Amino acid sequence: MTESLHDKFSQRYASGETPWDSGLTPPEIVDVIAERPAGKALDLGCGTGTVIRDLLRAGWRADGVDFVGQALDIAADKLAGFSAEDHRLFRHDVTRLDALPALRSDYDLIIDIGCGHAFSGGAILDYARAIAARLAPGGLFMLYASHPRPESTVGWAPKQVARVFGAHMVLLWEQRGDDLAIGAPASWYKMNKADG
Repeated sequence: MTESLHDKFSQRYASGETPWDSGLTPPEIVDVIAERPAGKALDLGCGTGTVIRDLLRAGWRADGVDFVGQALDIAADKLAGFSAEDHRLFRHDVTRLDALPALRSDYDLIIDIGCGHAFSGGAILDYARAIAARLAPGGLFMLYASHPRPESTVGWAPKQVARVFGAHMVLLWEQRGDDLAIGAPASWYKMNKADG
């Protein structure tokens, strides 16, 4: 992850300009939490810990990774009432998950809500491999990514998601819509780990 991206997000949190931080867990994740037995979850780009809080409320054990200290400080406060044994927060670069040995290798659910779609080139391939390596058999990967647009460096085309993640996971469904916060098309993807 480039230092400039870290600086950008640190400045956005410092200024309070965080339109992605609605304080609500997306309904797509709420549905997954409701339909699956509680297990172990990993939230990549966890921000202020809203999704982790709701996972913990539903009986899950949940870990989060983010590279912005301000966001993790808010998350720590938000999660202070939950058992420290049930959640862990890591300040770390999600493109370097292999360098974070404290992560589990068998998460039942891994979530990326608008984090990875900022990566390009080989970082995407490494990211997909690292996620698949930590996903338990039968586990789910829930991905939210905006589509590419001329005025932004952020976004993954659905064909790109299918190609990169398809080497490691099976796409169960894709749900396209518009991200009102950025005024651009986006998709949710639900995947599980490919056999072998």
